[in-house]
Amino acid sequence: MSEREKKIMETFAFIIPKLSEADKSYLLGLGEGMAIKVESEREKTAAAE
Repeated sequence: MSEREKKIMETFAFIIPKLSEADKSYLLGLGEGMAIKVESEREKTAAAE
């Protein structure tokens, strides 16, 4: 894990307990959307090879 990734994880670990349930739901949805996008791009790349 890079230093940048560690910083991101530390920041989220600090802030998540302080978020409202609505903000936590928003953040979860955002993360899930990003995961879907990354997986889709990965599948397209694998299919093109």
